[in-house]
Parts: sequence; C-alpha cells; structure tokens
Amino acid sequence: MFSRVSLAAALSVGLAGAAIAQGQPAAPEAKAAPAEAAKPQRSCFFNRDIRGFAAPDDKTLYLRVRTKDVYRLEMMGRCPDLDWENRIAIDSRGSSSICDAVDATVLVRGPIGVDRCPVKSITRLTPEEVAALPRKAKP
Repeated sequence: MFSRVSLAAALSVGLAGAAIAQGQPAAPEAKAAPAEAAKPQRSCFFNRDIRGFAAPDDKTLYLRVRTKDVYRLEMMGRCPDLDWENRIAIDSRGSSSICDAVDATVLVRGPIGVDRCPVKSITRLTPEEVAALPRKAKP
C-alpha cells in the first residue's frame, strides 16, 4: 500500500513538473474564492469636526462631520428627548477621536438632568445613502 501511494505521489509530481516545463499550469487553477463581504472602512472623526446633527427618532442620530461626511449613530436603547433637543454633546473616551461605538456617549439634556446614551454602532454613510435620507434625518 505504501509503495502505491509513493508511486502515485511521484507520478503526479513528475507530471506537474513536465506540464510546468512546457509552460502549462500543473493543475487547473482553482476558481478565485468569492470576495469576502466588503467590510466598511474604519473611519474616525473628531468632536471638533461635528457641524450639525439630526435625530429622526430616539434611537438614531445623524452627524454632519466636516463639510460632507455623515455618520449614523445607533443608540443601545431609547435615548429620551434625543429627537426633541436642539443641542446635544458627544462624550468621547480617552481622546476627542471617535472611531468605534465604545468611544462615544451621547449626552442629552433631559427634564431632570443630563441623560447619557451609549452608542451601539457608528456607520459612515455613502453619498448615495445621504441623498436617500428623509429631510427630517438630514443633518
């Protein structure tokens, strides 16, 4: 049995070598694996670059960053008065750079003090997604 396996392995190596020597591929190329789902690029922004916001409901916040970038922040839960406030603040951990949801907490003034709303996800929108936003959601 061992000699048959050795002979088969030697034969396949020999055939592969002959095919390569003739300029042909040794074996048919495997089809390229399907591209992994494109992961959104990690993009960061600074608190100082926020130019406006819109909150269509109490779980979603859109931020205008610099002149053209728009980010969607999804809250972990309901953030009372988020959709009614004219002013909010973003508290960032460690520095003023926000790259991940754990970096930011939205602060909203409520009737009995400031509500701290943890962020579940941050997504940078494409220009097409920004154009498709309803008027109430555009920052």
